[in-house]
Amino acid sequence: MHCASSPWFSVLPGGSQPPALRLYCFPYAGAGHTVFQHWRAGLPTDIELALVKLPGRGARFGEPRANSLSELAAALAAEVAQASAEGAPFAFFGHSMGALLAFETARKLARQSLAPTTLLVSARTAPAAHGWRERVADLPPAQFLEVIRGMNGMPRELLDNPEWVELFLPIIRDDFALCEDYRYSLEPPLACPIEVLAGETDASVPLPLLEGWARESLGGCQTWLFPGGHFYLFEHEAELLARMQRLLLGESRKQAAG
Repeated sequence: MHCASSPWFSVLPGGSQPPALRLYCFPYAGAGHTVFQHWRAGLPTDIELALVKLPGRGARFGEPRANSLSELAAALAAEVAQASAEGAPFAFFGHSMGALLAFETARKLARQSLAPTTLLVSARTAPAAHGWRERVADLPPAQFLEVIRGMNGMPRELLDNPEWVELFLPIIRDDFALCEDYRYSLEPPLACPIEVLAGETDASVPLPLLEGWARESLGGCQTWLFPGGHFYLFEHEAELLARMQRLLLGESRKQAAG
């Protein structure tokens, strides 16, 4: 399987051969692919996970980090296109930065007449609403660290560890810059449905700014809200994975039953 040998993905088979679906998971700013590894146990065996491995972190720590979100999306689209030649349907899930990256990767695939069956975007305002927030990537280190603390996505003991901060804060800062440098362009809507997932009290994702996602899909768009803030996905993981399973496999299972 090409995907299994690609430096861009860590593939976690579910046991069903062939899988009903391959789910690509795009990480948030500063995260590696391992943040989604434990999802293998929480999703059915007919979903194969392909965890996106970005350069400059984890197993690819020594590689240069990307210069733009578009550059990353182009590289990922090429890898997904090659893997999809095997014929298995695929879907995308991305959280925060990962949602924007998954969206742009889907757009680049659309130009090759390829599309995920579903695009799941989590904790991200609609791409056309980009730029409503003040830029934080250029803040001095102490202030930038406070922004990260306020998002409650990382253990306090890490953020209080000067060695960890020195090593990883530049990666997080660069990822923030990728998102803040992103410029939305008008393109045809995607053919696939978009499922919008968000925390009800996420201060970085005002709920009215989710509405614009509907303009990016010809396949329909729904919003699903969960209790919690920006990292609701770990606070309410079982509920999220159950919802994802229904959204990803509901239709295919209905067709199989019929």
